[in-house]
Amino acid sequence: MVVAFILGGASWGATYGLGGIWYGFACGLGLLLLGITLAKPMRALALYTVPDVLEMRYKSKAIRLLAATLSLLALVGILGAQVWAASAVFEAIGLPGTAGAVFATLIFIAYTAFSGLWAVALTDFIQIILGSIGVLVAVVLGLNKVGGFDGLKVSLSSIPNLPQASGEYFNFMSLGVSLFALTLAATVMYTLIGQDFYQRLFASKDEKTARMGAIYSGILLMALSFLPALAGMLALALSNDPQAIIDSPKTAVPKLVITVFGSGVGAIFVAAILAAVMSTADSLLSAATSHVVKDFYQSFIEPEAEDKKLLKLSIVTTIIIGLLALVAALTIQGIVELLIYSYDIYTSGVFVPLILGIYWKRATKEGALLGMIAGSLAAVVGITGIVSFSYWEYIYVSGALVSAVVMVLVSLLTSAEPVDKEFETAFELG
Repeated sequence: MVVAFILGGASWGATYGLGGIWYGFACGLGLLLLGITLAKPMRALALYTVPDVLEMRYKSKAIRLLAATLSLLALVGILGAQVWAASAVFEAIGLPGTAGAVFATLIFIAYTAFSGLWAVALTDFIQIILGSIGVLVAVVLGLNKVGGFDGLKVSLSSIPNLPQASGEYFNFMSLGVSLFALTLAATVMYTLIGQDFYQRLFASKDEKTARMGAIYSGILLMALSFLPALAGMLALALSNDPQAIIDSPKTAVPKLVITVFGSGVGAIFVAAILAAVMSTADSLLSAATSHVVKDFYQSFIEPEAEDKKLLKLSIVTTIIIGLLALVAALTIQGIVELLIYSYDIYTSGVFVPLILGIYWKRATKEGALLGMIAGSLAAVVGITGIVSFSYWEYIYVSGALVSAVVMVLVSLLTSAEPVDKEFETAFELG
């Protein structure tokens, strides 16, 4: 999340201007809603993965397997976005993009495989603070350097070949209604059910910590969402070669930091940004590895496996997933694009069965399974273009809508089983 918030947000700032705030704002809104609604009961269940929760609700191994597969695919793509973002940092200091992506992947794998969830828990809280402080100071100094907002407007208006008219850079709706709706809906949906977010909830000390942590993080992200967008705009205005940033907007933040602070101090802040990228990446790698270990191996192959064996499996899995993420990054080559496809794969199939399973006691395992399959297929045909929607941006809503219709109809035609008492108590159903 932090990678997309800082580097992705600045990339959009360099392309769309103040319209680039909306990804970070959507992440914050999703976290706020997560804290208000699901964080406390999910932590009370004290499980390991979202498929754990689905199996507990529907008593179905098939639902668990499909949910874990979809989540794993999404996490590989999201991790690929972190790899591509890290390559932006290396590119800004002179290492070519592909070489930087490979180097970043090796760092992510080593860091996560040999430090595990403790490293994730230890660094997650400070990653937003570290990255945001550097960007905040760079934005303040950058605005002072260009002469405030008026100077920024003048500087942008003098740059040729901008992705859009310079005046649109100060329009909060420069994304357009469709892309704005897509960004808000897809990001909020994923934040409410994403395994990487639930990994943090399940690792929290108690229910109150999980709830308040999500709420405070959400408020902080929404409050700071304008910073990366401004950073992207200032990177263009202060650069000696703005065309290079227009061609590779992912480099906006590291280039701004180096421009404002100089190569010495700037390198320190760039290192802090890279640390934030690493923290996000190890969270994702740990979440993806937990699917393979808990949802596949222990659930279907060896339930009583020894800890030593599981540790070895975790290390091997971390390496394989890291390499798959590198392939995804080099194939798509875009932070936001990878996130969009990844969110779609997961939310179209899993969002409705999870939410209806919590709030609708009549939901059945047959309905959930077929709804999950239908929603996922709707997303796949939308992304691949097999079926063309009027507006491709709405494939998220379409996938979730297809899932909801199928699940409700099938649930009404099949018999519901009693809800697990622990699950019922956690969500205060009844």
